[in-house]
Amino acid sequence: MNSTVALSVRRVLRPMALASLAAASVSAAAVAADAPANDQGLAEVVVTAQFREQKLQDTPIAITAVNAALLEARNQNSLAAVAAQAPNVTLLETGGAFGPGMSARIRGVGQADFDPAFEPGVGIYIDDVYYSSLTGSNFDLLDLDRVEIARGPQGVLGGRNNEGGSVKLYSKKPQGDNSGSMRLTYGSRNLIDARGVADFAIADNSLFLRLSAVSKKQDGYVTLVDYGCKFPNSGVPANSQQGDCINGHEGGKDYSAGRVALRWLASDDVEVNLSGDLTSDNSETAAVVLQAVNPNAGGALASATRFGSTTVPYTAAFLPPNVNTSYASFSAIRPQNAFGPPNPLAGSTLSYSPITHTKVWGVNGTVDWKLGDSAALKSITSYRQFDSRWVEDNDVSPVAGSLGAEHLWNHSFSQELRLNGQVGPQVDYTVGGFYFAQTTTYATHQMLPYAVPGFEFFGNDPVEASTYAGFANGSWHATDAFNVNAGVRYTKEKKTYNYSRLPVGGSLVLGLDSLNGHPGAFEGSNVDYRLNFDYRWNEQLMTYASLSTGFKGGGTNARPFGPLQVVPFGKEKLTAYELGAKSDFFDRRLRVNVSAFMNKYKDIQLTLLTCPTLTPANPCAATFNAGDADIKGYEIEVEAHPVNGLTVDATFSDLNFEYTKLLKGPTGANVTGLTVGQSAPGTIKSKWSLGAQYEIVMPGNATLTPRFDYSFNGGFNTGAVFTASNRVTGYHMANARVTYKAQDSKWEFAAIASNLFDKTYYTSNFDLSASSGAQYGLLAPPREYHLQIQKKF
Repeated sequence: MNSTVALSVRRVLRPMALASLAAASVSAAAVAADAPANDQGLAEVVVTAQFREQKLQDTPIAITAVNAALLEARNQNSLAAVAAQAPNVTLLETGGAFGPGMSARIRGVGQADFDPAFEPGVGIYIDDVYYSSLTGSNFDLLDLDRVEIARGPQGVLGGRNNEGGSVKLYSKKPQGDNSGSMRLTYGSRNLIDARGVADFAIADNSLFLRLSAVSKKQDGYVTLVDYGCKFPNSGVPANSQQGDCINGHEGGKDYSAGRVALRWLASDDVEVNLSGDLTSDNSETAAVVLQAVNPNAGGALASATRFGSTTVPYTAAFLPPNVNTSYASFSAIRPQNAFGPPNPLAGSTLSYSPITHTKVWGVNGTVDWKLGDSAALKSITSYRQFDSRWVEDNDVSPVAGSLGAEHLWNHSFSQELRLNGQVGPQVDYTVGGFYFAQTTTYATHQMLPYAVPGFEFFGNDPVEASTYAGFANGSWHATDAFNVNAGVRYTKEKKTYNYSRLPVGGSLVLGLDSLNGHPGAFEGSNVDYRLNFDYRWNEQLMTYASLSTGFKGGGTNARPFGPLQVVPFGKEKLTAYELGAKSDFFDRRLRVNVSAFMNKYKDIQLTLLTCPTLTPANPCAATFNAGDADIKGYEIEVEAHPVNGLTVDATFSDLNFEYTKLLKGPTGANVTGLTVGQSAPGTIKSKWSLGAQYEIVMPGNATLTPRFDYSFNGGFNTGAVFTASNRVTGYHMANARVTYKAQDSKWEFAAIASNLFDKTYYTSNFDLSASSGAQYGLLAPPREYHLQIQKKF
């Protein structure tokens, strides 16, 4: 196996090296010709990926680090937006049946399904606190210091489920300097985005407070048209109260968030940071539009809905005239405002409305205690909750073929302890422990006659999960240039999924009531390890080689159609081999970072829609450890400061995912519907980005800075079994910004354009054409213009 690994690494290193040398050569020519003698070059970036502060260029991990100034320059104010300039990273807003959240993948590894039966696969953290769910995770980037995206398994260095990598957000700490800012943005579709920050001292030199808040509202860009009103002879009754036959919109934003941070310097050796945050999101449902209808599918025929004496079939007649229109009714044959509640036992209601309701809050406490000159203890404690409700119309039409209402609420507690220290000048170490416990209750109201006639039920499923872990990491500075970094982590997990299926005014089909009180359970443990070597050849070049592992926890079938389908699936595991180089040239005016990797991916969790090993075999939507795969790729990140005021950044990544082994049934036949050599859902072969900004110094020392960003995101398939209809097409994206700063930098004005060339594209796709007959996608926003004003004080 070692020879195969070596050969594969050489294969991915060859194009990586050629591409990076080409980029370095082009940029170096400009730098050498034009850089002024007093140019300060690129800024040093400090990260904490190895539990201690290190320069980015000294950290032997593939990391994309983005500071607050660059986030603002790129006009990135949500977590999903950051991925455009991060190689082999995909962060996409979810919608439809998956509700308000985000799917995350790094190097082809991650998760898109919100159900608490599944683990994310990419760890998301705020101030080192693990966020356990995809629901509500597309955070607004409020008052951040930086974002660190570490690629490759971080199982030894992170809290949970860092199999593909980790995304860490770090907030600005209170400084007590009486600073602050107010920023107002107005733009397309009546956007109003107001943000404010205030930082001041409560007690001089010891107690500081920082307050930050945001409120954002914007109209949607997909119009919900009442089909019965628009086509009065269709047999569909009109529900609209408006003469224009408009029931509402999708894709609009309406949320507010706030954060309070308190920093106490208790002594020269003790620092305490406390924070609390709250987000309330009442945005419209995501912009889901119907793309195609297969009227001959069995589910399409079963979806024919009777309105009084007229039966209306599910056909291509429901395809809208343009992508910015939808005929989804959400309530169908039910009286308006009657679709819900999703859980009559929970005491909550969810009436008809294409609006999501999500509330997220949490409190965090961090204590840093110096234990002499060579050791320090860090404690990170957190309690978090979220409550999210949404509805979906998955036939995206006025008939009642596939409707759902969801209610997900969660509370979690985490505690992490780290002891950092040194043994002489040669060894740095970190040892610690991690505990995490959560309860997620998933209540739902499903109406799915396309699957089985009369299929409708209430669900109320509490899911209990806990994790214990212990870890140790060390760095041996063998020489001034050569370091050996190693670590190990033991993790034990337990999860119990309690099923509840209740009828809606009748009896349950398929004997679903037999699931009541029938729990599914998973329990397991794992040992992750990491061995890493880095060597600094000179001030300009550091190279590294690493072997690391990660895993994603197992669970039990989230959507069984009977007690015999309540089966567990095991953890999936990944072993990564990586080579990388980090280089700064010409007094840090040119930076080129490259990495190449090969991952051995085992026991991959996939959801299959036909399950010959279960009873019943169909219908089925069970998750299995369906196979193994090899993932190979490389990444290039370039940043240049060739002349005073000009900054250029570029990224490129390539990814190759191939199944090498697939699950076989009792007869030895492949039961996945896949073939060896295929890629996994969500795999993006290539993506790249290019950005540039130039600061022009004007009379009086005011500045004018235009910036332009252009990126390409490759296409990918969304289903485990590939079809032409479940593919999301790749797209190019252009954004622009011009910023004027007054002489004292207190006032700032900006003109912003996103999706500058008004590209129509989708960020996800749901292909149910073979079952329900529907194919629908999540439409990205059209071109937008914004004006922004900011005052700092």
